[in-house]
Parts: sequence; structure tokens; C-alpha cells
Amino acid sequence: MELFLEYDVERLSRYDAVADNAGKINIESHPNALFLSFTDVGYFNYCVCFDPDNLPDVVERAVSFYGDRQIRHHRLLIDEALYAEEHYDFLSEQGYTLKERLRVVSAPADRPGRGPELPSLGLDPVSEESLPAFTADYLTGFESEQKNLAPVVTNFRQLLGSRGISLYHVTDSGRPVGIAVLYDKGNNYFLAGGAILPDHRNKGYHTHALETRLDWCYRQKAKNVYSWAYDNSASYRNMLKVGLVPYKSFRVYER
Repeated sequence: MELFLEYDVERLSRYDAVADNAGKINIESHPNALFLSFTDVGYFNYCVCFDPDNLPDVVERAVSFYGDRQIRHHRLLIDEALYAEEHYDFLSEQGYTLKERLRVVSAPADRPGRGPELPSLGLDPVSEESLPAFTADYLTGFESEQKNLAPVVTNFRQLLGSRGISLYHVTDSGRPVGIAVLYDKGNNYFLAGGAILPDHRNKGYHTHALETRLDWCYRQKAKNVYSWAYDNSASYRNMLKVGLVPYKSFRVYER
């Protein structure tokens, strides 16, 4: 399973331990597909089909999986390298619409750690004390419509106990300018959530923060480093700018 998928499964598994989330989170993993749902957070309502030969079965299961949970819309991800035009036609016939492409990128194995281009930029680990401020900046950085901070803080608190997930404030001379998340599994790293606060955008911080995270991963002698962004986004362009290279492309359909 791709590292970004394992990261989402890890997050949902930890959020599921919160009493207020009882019955809201579901994870079903099968050899040919993965189904995720969280009724409170639309981002997590997606599934992935790993085998084109099983696409009709996965679609049927997806309709049932999300319908039974009264989730009106869900997304279906498919690896473009595995699929053909006939599969895309089938999805269209089933009511799915192509919404976007998700580009997975990787860091070349021989890419040297170049160090942060902005020496004053740092990654400050999030603690219990700084968690509310981190959560507020996370929601602001991603321009979330969620206005109630308390349940998000409670969910993020579960991540502080994870050995694989690390939360950071991106700081410039100690002043928070953004947030970042790293996921580690077996010394394979996923550059997860990363966002710059609106007041600090268009100053090069996003690129510098990427460099800082990459440099940190290389200092840990990472086996692999991955990330993802939507096609044609500023994030994707920045990833290519710092030396990350295209690895896989997923079509994102919605129904």
C-alpha cells in the first residue's frame, strides 16, 4: 500500500479511539481495494481500487459502503498506470466524474541533503502545550471551514502518541509561519500536511520548508521520501522545484 494511504489509515485508527468519534469512522482493507470514511471530515471519504479487473466489484462495494453510512459523496482513486480508457468509460457510466489528478512524487536516492536555504527556518515539534495553537494554524493554513477547534484538538492529540507521525510548527526565527507533518514507517518518509499561514505566503516559505523537511529526512538516512500534491497546483510546482520527481499519478473520481 502506498505510504500516503498508510498515513491516512494510521490517522483514522487513532481518531477512532476518541469516544466522540464512535460510529463515525470506518476502515475496510481488502486485497483489491481500500475503503475509508469519517462522517465529520469529508476528505477521508474515499476508496482506492488496486486491481482494474475488480473495478466493477469495487464500485458496487463503494456504493454500498458509503450509502449505508449516509455519505452522499465519495471519491475513488485509481492508479493511471494500471488503467485503460475502458475503465474510465465504465466509471462515467456508473455516475463518476473525474475531478482532479493526484501526483505522487519521490526524492531521488542520490539527492544530497542540501540544507535549508533559509538558516532562520526551523521545525519546532508540537507538544501538548502548543497543540491548540498548532491546530488553529493547521486549520487556517488549509483554509478549513471547520470553526470548532475543540474536536480537532482532541483528534490531533491522538497523533502525539504516534511513533510514526510527527507534528511541527514551521518557524522563522522562532515565529510560527506555517505547519508541517512527517510520517515515518521503517525509515520511509512521507511529507504529509504542509501549509504556510496566509500572512506569510508568497515569501518563499513553502519552498524553504520543503527543503528543510527533505534535509531532515536525509539526515535520518531515509530509505525513501514521498509526498503528493494535486496536478497543476503551486504545491506540486514547488515539489518539482526542490528536486522531487514524479513517481505515480492517480485519477480522482467523485460520485
